[in-house]
Amino acid sequence: MTQPSVTVLIPAYNAATFIAPMLQSVSAQSGAEFRAIISVDVSTDSTFDLCAAHAARDARFSVVRQAQRQGYAGNCNFLLGQAATDCAMFAFHDDILAPHCLERLSAALAAAPQAVLAYGDMEMTEIGGTAQHWAFTAPAGQEGAAARGLVMLRQPAGWWVPNRGLFRMAAARRVRGVKRHSAGEFVCDLPWLLHLSLLGDFVRVQETLCFKFLQKHSLSRTWSYDDAQWLAVHASCLREIWQSDLGEGDKLALSEALLVQSRPRQGRFHWLPRPIRAAGKAVLPKPVLRWLS
Repeated sequence: MTQPSVTVLIPAYNAATFIAPMLQSVSAQSGAEFRAIISVDVSTDSTFDLCAAHAARDARFSVVRQAQRQGYAGNCNFLLGQAATDCAMFAFHDDILAPHCLERLSAALAAAPQAVLAYGDMEMTEIGGTAQHWAFTAPAGQEGAAARGLVMLRQPAGWWVPNRGLFRMAAARRVRGVKRHSAGEFVCDLPWLLHLSLLGDFVRVQETLCFKFLQKHSLSRTWSYDDAQWLAVHASCLREIWQSDLGEGDKLALSEALLVQSRPRQGRFHWLPRPIRAAGKAVLPKPVLRWLS
């Protein structure tokens, strides 16, 4: 087996107080050959200077300073456009990778040609210091694109853990990046992972390979997690389903499952059409649009 070549994609923003340990953890990776690209979004601190200094010490790193604010999705998509290797992974600025993370994930992906992504378990530390182990075990035994997509739509415990995984760039290009929606960047990793799951298996390495340290201003701490935000991300998921290569029967089945999950507490769909039409009218077939009306 030949291990894939890897690019580590590091989106950074106002991370001067905590990014150094993450960069050091990437430099300390064993086994797998890699290059690392850091994209520093417009920041108000010394994030760029710290990243540039690290790149000067480690020739595997390069740094881009964005001239205009990209946001989370824009920064991720810029990095995806820079990756020229077979595989890539995101290393977020508040994460620390285990020293053998890339080696383990590269070996797992090389051993599973049908897989599009390999991921490990995660330990997440809250701002107050409480740590919790997270593992995404749901995909085990799921066969077929529709079955894998249904798992992601149900959002079982730890569904977001694979976002720290190593993915094939050929699959990422078919997804066409991380997309904003009508609620901005709220849980925009769900549509991204959903579409990836429709393209191939996710392989779990049963080992803690990523350590996340939540920060006071972490993006996920700015969200309200209300019904309107969930509706927007579900509409984005619906768009990914209908832009995928699934057959129409599978698309309809996944759409039905998603719409049932999107049902507001009062149990009616009367507020679904406008956001869903706005997100995916161009790709939804007329029968589905009539059904949503």
